[in-house]
Amino acid sequence: MKKLYIILAVIVVVLGSSLTLFFQSLNSESKNEKTTITVFCADSLMFSLQRIIDSFESQTPSIKVEMEGHGSIQVIRHVTELGYKVDLCMVADYSLIPIMMYNTTIPTTNQSFANWYIRFAGNRIVLAYTNHSKYADQINSSNWYKILAKSDVTFGFPNPMIDALGYRVLITIQLAEDYYNDNQIFDRLIYDNFNPHFSSIQINSKYIVTVPEVQTPVGDKVRLRSSGIQLIPLLESGSIDYSFLYLSQAKQQGFSFVELPPELNLESPQYQEVYSKIRVRFEQQRFASISLDQDGKAIYYGLTIPKNAPQREAATKFVEFILSEKGQEIFNSTWFPIFQPSLTDNINNIPEILHQFTSVEH
Repeated sequence: MKKLYIILAVIVVVLGSSLTLFFQSLNSESKNEKTTITVFCADSLMFSLQRIIDSFESQTPSIKVEMEGHGSIQVIRHVTELGYKVDLCMVADYSLIPIMMYNTTIPTTNQSFANWYIRFAGNRIVLAYTNHSKYADQINSSNWYKILAKSDVTFGFPNPMIDALGYRVLITIQLAEDYYNDNQIFDRLIYDNFNPHFSSIQINSKYIVTVPEVQTPVGDKVRLRSSGIQLIPLLESGSIDYSFLYLSQAKQQGFSFVELPPELNLESPQYQEVYSKIRVRFEQQRFASISLDQDGKAIYYGLTIPKNAPQREAATKFVEFILSEKGQEIFNSTWFPIFQPSLTDNINNIPEILHQFTSVEH
């Protein structure tokens, strides 16, 4: 009998130890679990954001950030039309957020996809090139449009149906006609190089630039890509001579670039009256219910956390880091200054912890 008690005691001890180890293992696994947030962003943000993510994850090991870059229109379409569950949307044109998300409801609910944005950064358009670009030793801010029009020169810009930089380039080129007193610039650079045509018609003091439903370049002079980042390899390889990019992209990639006049580069609110003389209209039928028509305006990047974001709290912590002093320092080091303070259209709807970094826009 005594042996039986000893055997039972041993079994109890072994079971107890095993259970202790089992629960310790579970507890350890629980502590090591990470919350993953999904960020869809304008591709022009990816260079800076990767550095932000690296710093954030080292400081906040419990949160993992997965980033995916697209043209800004596509960023939001993934949420509102394609059914992706995204924790944070960051776009190169803040106005796309209210246009595409405020009046579009989450399926099976009566809630809109978003009801606030934060304008957090700016940029400007430049014309990037390399030492191998034709006429690289001649091009400047006074003759760039003449160089691009030469028969042996090729250039690229993003598709305006997908990327905010694309429709901004159309605005810049049309503005150039008045600035340089040459009413053939748009035709030589855009109209003549597409079929069907991108048209531009003056109505009173405003120009209406129409983007056709299908965008097909004629010949090889102009290359259209889904986003600015897809033009970078073409420029690096010499497949094109010039590309319209944001200043941050040109500097990050080490390209030479032509600084366009402030009346054309869409950077300064001081020239808002000039920029607004151009309106871009889209013929595409999928935009029939939601008008994406764009009036020229200064470049502002925007972000929002969709209402159906799976990890809203973790996404808020990531935005807090972006807007913090450390986040600003990283963005500034990549030629992408953050506004201080950033601006919001609805201070009452943004997460309370972000109030310290924001002010209500006027």
